[in-house]
Amino acid sequence: MLKINIEVEGSQGQFKKRSGQKEKRSLRHYLLEKMRIWIDSLLEGERDEFLGRGRHARLEEPQDNYRNGYRPRHLNFFGLGKIKLKVPRDRKGEFESAWLPERTAQDPETEAFLAEAFLAGLSTRDLARISEKHLGQKYDSKQVSRMVARATGELETWRQRSLAERRYKFLYIDGANFRVRINGRVSRQSFCAVLGISEESQCFEVLALEMGDRERVDLWQSVLLSLSERGLNREAVELGIMDGLPGLETLFKRLFPRAQTQRCQKHAKANACRRVRVKEREQFSKDLNKVFYAPSESAARVAFFAWREQWGRLFPSAVQIIEKDLDSLLTFLQFDPTYWTTLRTTNPIERLNKEFKRRTRAMEVTGGEISTYRCLVYVAQTMEYRWSFHPVSQWSAVYTQIAA
Repeated sequence: MLKINIEVEGSQGQFKKRSGQKEKRSLRHYLLEKMRIWIDSLLEGERDEFLGRGRHARLEEPQDNYRNGYRPRHLNFFGLGKIKLKVPRDRKGEFESAWLPERTAQDPETEAFLAEAFLAGLSTRDLARISEKHLGQKYDSKQVSRMVARATGELETWRQRSLAERRYKFLYIDGANFRVRINGRVSRQSFCAVLGISEESQCFEVLALEMGDRERVDLWQSVLLSLSERGLNREAVELGIMDGLPGLETLFKRLFPRAQTQRCQKHAKANACRRVRVKEREQFSKDLNKVFYAPSESAARVAFFAWREQWGRLFPSAVQIIEKDLDSLLTFLQFDPTYWTTLRTTNPIERLNKEFKRRTRAMEVTGGEISTYRCLVYVAQTMEYRWSFHPVSQWSAVYTQIAA
């Protein structure tokens, strides 16, 4: 952090009388001028220290390196604006300032601000307008992309972080589609996401984000194995919450031998309701809720038999959707009732996917796989921060989507 001492005596020249009136310059311009003088002096002192002598020092013996003038350089300081500096040079071209950032026209704070503003949802067009108005510099999309790349290197490290320090009891598995530009063509691509709840934090955490076809079981196998390679304790996993992708439950149980699977009730109900006439669909759904929201597993099965008796003759294919997966739809009832709200559906990961889509919608299309990962990881970190205030024991009070 730079500390600037402003001398009142030197500020008197900032007010000039013209035609009997005072012309007052802004305090920001005054600070920029003082900042320029201070930094130029700092750089001059750096060169003196590098050469081992001051400007007018007497030389007792010949030296092999000398001062060699200056080169101009513009630098944008966050909150102040653009400053034109005189960067000292030496004859051999070996002097480098320890203060100035290399090969960039803005300080790290400015880059970090613009990068986060972009990742948070501002378009490059908005950033160009805002930066020109408030920072005195207009940045195009390529400049913003370069700044994002420099300022967000730690995002990929976070995506591949170790998972060995915690024991994750519950895993949520789902994905979403995004528009991505690859090799100059825009196409809809899938991303696979895994959420977890650990014994230690009792909050949702984003454990995996991988690009690929979320409808392929072999891709999910790769994603889940990568969790193990990053240190996830397989023996600690007790339940996997997922949709009805064929083969996914079998794969999950094979990789996590102590775990059971919970079929998402929201997906199952939607699949069943598609096979019901529109005018009976609302009542069909309300009656099915008596099964899903029963106070115990035995009560749920009794409610199911009554529901099947009522609707089985009218819409047998809809009832069959629920009947064939009834066991996995009611698995959550075997756990502590504290968790029931969060275990019955994949709504938590659907909430994350909704936030992903909201963020990427502002971009129209993302600029490739790496750029997309940066945006998704930033959104994931933001969601984790929000979730950190609400352990699962409180989730029923803050749930943003109606289960099932």
